[in-house]
Amino acid sequence: MSFKQNELLKQLLSSPTTFQASEAGQLMGQIMQGQLSPAQVGSFLTALKLSGLDHRPSHIAAIAKGMRAAVGGAVLSEEGRTSPVVDIVGTGGDGQDTFNVSTASAIVVAGAGVKVAKHGNRSSSSQCGSADVLEALGAKLENITAERVPRILENGNFCFLFAQVFHTSMRYVAGPRKELGVKTVFNTLGPLTNPAMPDRMIVGVFSKAIGHIIAEALQLSGVKRAWVVHGGIGLDEIAPIGDTFVWSLENDTITEFTIHPRDFGLQEHPLESVRGGDAAYNSGTMSQLLGGELPDGHPVLDFVLLNSGALLHVSGKAASLKEGVELARNSVRSGGARSELEKYVASSK
Repeated sequence: MSFKQNELLKQLLSSPTTFQASEAGQLMGQIMQGQLSPAQVGSFLTALKLSGLDHRPSHIAAIAKGMRAAVGGAVLSEEGRTSPVVDIVGTGGDGQDTFNVSTASAIVVAGAGVKVAKHGNRSSSSQCGSADVLEALGAKLENITAERVPRILENGNFCFLFAQVFHTSMRYVAGPRKELGVKTVFNTLGPLTNPAMPDRMIVGVFSKAIGHIIAEALQLSGVKRAWVVHGGIGLDEIAPIGDTFVWSLENDTITEFTIHPRDFGLQEHPLESVRGGDAAYNSGTMSQLLGGELPDGHPVLDFVLLNSGALLHVSGKAASLKEGVELARNSVRSGGARSELEKYVASSK
């Protein structure tokens, strides 16, 4: 297949300082349609990185919009939302290989009565990603298409949107990304490309340096309320020990502060105590957690309560972090969280 010269790409390469966010979005749309060659895609990613545009909120938001447009638009209409839809997701890339806390927290929050449309993929930087652990728990991820998401969230509170099913056009960038071998704008796009367009989110980032940038990109993407978090020990989650940096988006304003497990009424736990394993290991831990088999004070339970408590607060369900923890704990103890997982797995068959 032959590819033509691309005028937008030529403009980016020749004058990156005048390259607008809208043009980045247009170019991304063309990439998602397979109109650029692998060499051109690689040039796009390299130019963004060398010019610093891959760290500009307006360009990140526009590129993410281009990705979502390739899916065909939001899979949940605004008219069909009777309550906020939330997500909790990390950029990945922190290299810490912890238990699947965002996936567990999403299920626990669903068990507390909040609609959760979790977006995720297979592992790229750890032994077990969100898709891997859910498959090990019995879910048939490829069966969940855009048409089925509204019905699943009507009948339950949890749905997982598998990135490989929704973002099939990513095949046009997979090769160049792998061959470049460095972080590109795609390492920050995942949380911004949920086809369900959640209203409220917690987004974990692999570096403190991009916290405010991602918060601004979420704001430009129409997210109403969000926490962008970075665990001070190097986590793209709320950390089980020490401070976590937070960039809070609310009422179109971004504020920065830190939180600590004590703010949740929980004790600290060393990072080693919440490390994960492969899909079989993590799904076993997940089953124990949702089955109420982990005792109070267990490191993994507290790790999940931290993150789910925060999401319940951001969602508006809990007035405080401590109330969020209690709602999350009750979701586990009552069997509500396990029930939501079971309903989702059944709906995926």
